Amino acid sequence: MKPDFDSALQKHFDAITNRDLNAFKSHLTQNETLYTIVQNGHAFTTPEETIAIHKEWFKDPNWIWEGSVVHKVVGEDIAMALVKYDYRAKAEDKPFSTWLTYVFQLEDNEWRIIHDHNTALDFYAFAKSAGIND
Repeated sequence: MKPDFDSALQKHFDAITNRDLNAFKSHLTQNETLYTIVQNGHAFTTPEETIAIHKEWFKDPNWIWEGSVVHKVVGEDIAMALVKYDYRAKAEDKPFSTWLTYVFQLEDNEWRIIHDHNTALDFYAFAKSAGIND
């Protein structure tokens, strides 16, 4: 029986909000290629790189990430979720929004992320939050 996609997606959201690196890693492809495209357009290409950036991010106890599914398509062995999330580097900061597209594929009867693409709706706000200068 095919696993429930909504449940898998919620577990991934929980891994992010709980800063649970082990759970986060368990949702990623077991293949050697995983494109993770971040807000500035840089593309990481391996699960190891994606894990490394999240390991650093998860060390910060102050940020707040709140995502919700806008659209999804679930096929036999591949699924896509379009997520809009609000992000704050600190609780008192004004949130900014980002589009996030996840593509999942069934691997060993588990939904695993094979592509991750972020697009900041307000790049200036993202850059300021990330400490990126003009």
